[in-house]
Amino acid sequence: RAPLRAIISFEMHLISSNSRVTVVSPHARHDLRNLVCVIALWVAAAGLLLLHTPRPALADVPTPMLFSSAPDEPDRQLQAIVEDVVGDLPGDWGVIVKKLDTGQYAVYNGDVQQVAASLYKLWVISDLYHEAKIGNIGLDAYGTVTYDDAAEDIALDDLRIAPGDSISMRSAARQMITVSDNTAGAFLLRQLGVDSINTFLSRNGFSRSILNVDGYGDNLTTPLDVQHELEMLATSRLVDAASSQEIVSFMLGQQINDRLPQGLPPEAKIAHKTGDLDYLLHDVGIVYGPSGPFIIVAMSSNLYNNEEGFTAMAELASRVYRYLNDNPSSPARYFPETQQTVAHDFLKFWYDYGGLPSFGYPLGPEQEENGFLVQYFERARFEIHPELAGIAAAPQPEIALGLVGAERTAQLGLRWPTSPDSGTGLYFSGTGQEITGDFLDYWQNHGADRVFGWPISPAVPMVNPTDGNTYLTQWFQRARMEYHPELPQGRNVILGTLGTELYQSR
Repeated sequence: RAPLRAIISFEMHLISSNSRVTVVSPHARHDLRNLVCVIALWVAAAGLLLLHTPRPALADVPTPMLFSSAPDEPDRQLQAIVEDVVGDLPGDWGVIVKKLDTGQYAVYNGDVQQVAASLYKLWVISDLYHEAKIGNIGLDAYGTVTYDDAAEDIALDDLRIAPGDSISMRSAARQMITVSDNTAGAFLLRQLGVDSINTFLSRNGFSRSILNVDGYGDNLTTPLDVQHELEMLATSRLVDAASSQEIVSFMLGQQINDRLPQGLPPEAKIAHKTGDLDYLLHDVGIVYGPSGPFIIVAMSSNLYNNEEGFTAMAELASRVYRYLNDNPSSPARYFPETQQTVAHDFLKFWYDYGGLPSFGYPLGPEQEENGFLVQYFERARFEIHPELAGIAAAPQPEIALGLVGAERTAQLGLRWPTSPDSGTGLYFSGTGQEITGDFLDYWQNHGADRVFGWPISPAVPMVNPTDGNTYLTQWFQRARMEYHPELPQGRNVILGTLGTELYQSR
């Protein structure tokens, strides 16, 4: 109840603190009454929003999914840790560490190819979910395991799924990741085809990775390609957000935890995948810690014995985790386009939730407004609310996005009747509005209610105040989405410049 009261108080403050009206005439009093009515209706809706739980748009995963990440920023101390751990070890080592919200980065032999071993299964599951999203395969469809699928596990006397068994694609994907089941991997590879996997690798820029096509060579990859795949997965850019969450949930359920996890404290969560052959040991993953998630890739080949690999990976994870969490970074970035700087948690949030496409450039410096530290961007307003810290299990929970959509519609006197639930999208009974089609895809895959809030209008044609053209438009508490048919497919939805409009109207 206490967190709920805090959220209600916060939402009420956002509404009241942004209604700065000076009444000097009957017309102004009339306008004020209209504004108060609009706000009163919004307050009622806000209360319902907090009490109403819509159908979930995304899979339930106990870690936050991100929607962007910072560019690589070499970190000398982090680099020194990596080199100190693996620099003198026997064998061939490749290591990469990157903190996603700050870009802190270290690399050791990142572009040297190694045999992928079971890391190829990350390619398989990513391509599987991509093919499912575009309708080429059903995750809940069943197939029959063949003897060829099970041959490797039969030879290793490690058979879990027998020839003749019927198994769903989703169940095979889960077992392929959580216990590195080779039969499940071969089964899914047969369903997808080698060409589909290699096309997936090429399409996503993994230029040094290949799934062997003739059966006589090895599957190869590099630490850099693995890091890029994990980063794209963690930020919902490899596959859609719901698919990303399900894949990460499987990786969180990994049962082979004798390498990197051995160096992590109990409160850390790691979504990871292992690989091993004779004299080869890999472990790669996304670590979720108090200061934010980071990618860690540890690959080793030509080892004298694998025990040294187990020990080194645990030490690497321990030292990297302590460094990143005991020495939190406070980044800053200058934007010459608007001659403004974004720093600290505002910059981390900007990276975490989409960066330039979601928020645009900063319009002004950090400033105090209505008792809170805020910063305006072209498409949003960031606000620091210390009372929210600890309430939400999300990156930078004390940062809230201002209700720029609700505020701008109140300024313009816009109101819409409620819409019925058509059953074709995601309906919010608290506002009586529904998200469907391209707007729903964009909402789900770019931050959902954390970034955009809930819909407060239907999708209707409106004149864009910037270019004067008419576009299909839908308003949200914290955003305005516009459908631009002239843009390439998949990039048709753009966000209106509500931050600019409010900033200029102050």
